[in-house]
Amino acid sequence: MAEAVHFPGCNRMLGAPEGSENISDLYTFNNGCCSVSCWQLSEDELAEVMRTGRVFLSILSGPTQHPCFVGSEETVRSVVVDFGGVWNKGAAT
Repeated sequence: MAEAVHFPGCNRMLGAPEGSENISDLYTFNNGCCSVSCWQLSEDELAEVMRTGRVFLSILSGPTQHPCFVGSEETVRSVVVDFGGVWNKGAAT
């Protein structure tokens, strides 16, 4: 499964529920309108995405799908800037 990762410019951490084994902390950038997280694909996942050109998104919050946007850092920054500030880019940590 893709893993949520810390990224330069994140300004909030959403803690995993205590005792959760398959959920980790989620580092986000939040400007009051947009919440952005960064995900790292495993080598197997990346190979499948390269083969199929498809990415699936699951929102684990109930019977509805919240508005979301999936893209590269540059693409997501170009959307988020329309709704407020963006994070400072830097080397991955």
